[in-house]
Amino acid sequence: MLKSILSVLAGWAVVGVLVVLTDLALGKIFPAEYVAGRIPPDRLSALSLATATLYSVPGGWITVTLARTRPWRHAVYLILWGELMGVLSAVTTWGQIQWWYQIGLLAAWPLAIAAGCRLAAGMPRGEPGPAAGAGG
Repeated sequence: MLKSILSVLAGWAVVGVLVVLTDLALGKIFPAEYVAGRIPPDRLSALSLATATLYSVPGGWITVTLARTRPWRHAVYLILWGELMGVLSAVTTWGQIQWWYQIGLLAAWPLAIAAGCRLAAGMPRGEPGPAAGAGG
């Protein structure tokens, strides 16, 4: 059970670290537009949403890979944990960022985690990915 919990937290933490690092980078790249206390422009929020969604795929992959058994069950646990954290974040930060960003994160999270799970579950351990043996 501890391994299951740790695998879910590891996947979630990887996504969180990547999102925070991206936000820091955006702050350095766009210092006049990415200012604490001000809502960022739509294009930067959209970029942040896109990268957070992209980072969620490896988060799902990591969770399933570390869990090793019952991949979809662990993916569902990660989805539920992320949705809970997402709702809490949306409630506490409402009005500090665009509403569509919050809703977008909640909508994209399950799909991206499922994609990561699918990637991990679709590749048998110790064998190359599906493209490795494809002939043309």
